[in-house]
Amino acid sequence: MNSEKPLHRIGDIPVKQLLSLVLLFVACIALPTASAKEVAGSKEIHAAIDKWNDTANRADLEGFMALFDDSDNVILAGSDRGEVYRGRKEIRAWLAQLFKHNRFSWDLSHSDIDANGNTAWAFVDGTMTVTEDTGTVKKVPYRFSGVLVKRGHDWKWRLFNGSIPAGE
Repeated sequence: MNSEKPLHRIGDIPVKQLLSLVLLFVACIALPTASAKEVAGSKEIHAAIDKWNDTANRADLEGFMALFDDSDNVILAGSDRGEVYRGRKEIRAWLAQLFKHNRFSWDLSHSDIDANGNTAWAFVDGTMTVTEDTGTVKKVPYRFSGVLVKRGHDWKWRLFNGSIPAGE
């Protein structure tokens, strides 16, 4: 009787099972790395949205404009008819008037964010708080969505579309 084990087994484990275990182990090690990158990207995008919120709450026109992409093709659209501003010059002029008497902040607790490479999109559904220079505070339902592009280490707004839902 031959006491040698066949080559398709290592110890009591068949080679196919062992190979499967090794591949599973390698996959488990590799997947958290990809996931960590996604989490880091998501945190960066959340930070960009938080910065958007913070600068609007301080009515910081220069800081707010720095959050937009340098492209002349940036767009900011609002709820009202005619509230479509194309290019940094139009956006700056509109925001200068808006920030002259108002500060804004948004409840960011209901946000969806996704990214693909150097492009990200965000959707926020919640409440906008408007603080007028008279001290009056108004809260209204508000939604915004946007497209951000990564420039160096920063995420910049390429498109912002904000609206007050109809009937609310």
